[in-house]
Amino acid sequence: MSGFKTGVIPLDGQLPHGVPAGYVMLIEGPLGTGKSFFAITIAATAARQGAPVLFFSFDALPDEVADELRQHGAALERVTVVDGFVAPDEHYSRLKPPIRHRLEAVDARLFIRKLAEFAGEFRRGVVVVDSLNEMLLRSPASASDVIRALKIFTRYTDSVAVVTVHTDMEEIRAVMSAVRHMLDMVIELGTDQEFEKMGVYVRWMRVARARKLRVSHDRVYFEIVNGSVVEIDIKALIKALNKQLAEGLAVLRQGV
Repeated sequence: MSGFKTGVIPLDGQLPHGVPAGYVMLIEGPLGTGKSFFAITIAATAARQGAPVLFFSFDALPDEVADELRQHGAALERVTVVDGFVAPDEHYSRLKPPIRHRLEAVDARLFIRKLAEFAGEFRRGVVVVDSLNEMLLRSPASASDVIRALKIFTRYTDSVAVVTVHTDMEEIRAVMSAVRHMLDMVIELGTDQEFEKMGVYVRWMRVARARKLRVSHDRVYFEIVNGSVVEIDIKALIKALNKQLAEGLAVLRQGV
């Protein structure tokens, strides 16, 4: 049985047979590197192919998630968004529109129980958790339980789980390092520091871990263009920057 295609073209190029069912994939990196965009793209791709999608939204309001999925061409009939964007008090909770599935607190136990509610009928689908940060900050020791729950769920529903983590905080990096061995796939996202020194923002992705799969671990540079992840020819970019620099220096010399 073929695996799940992510819809992220450079990543699918690294995984020609797709992501195997039963896998838990971590997408990690600093803020602004595209983790949530990858997660939305993977969820929308699954929905467009008719697979069920279960999306736990901790970092955005559920209607924001639904809007983004629609923008990616996903019909929402097969999508269930669980509201984990918990209001600070009952006054703000009343402002939010009603939703069938929500967590009353950002709590690992509540998340694990809610996930289990879908085990009976959910098959060959994609579970997204965006992101784990607040849950881990509140209860760092819960990380292993959360990953175990996802692994059991995906294994016995022939599904794939996609989890995002913002690694800007040292506490989060330490927690995820302790459970990294439990993850089937780790996708690292980042920005090139050398290009940033020149004022150029260039993102990269790397398959850091892929259990039982032969993949390249090299960086792939990319940009998000018109709602798609597009690979950048880094050598061509360096050549263009060098040309621009040479032309700028020539102009300066003429003015001396």
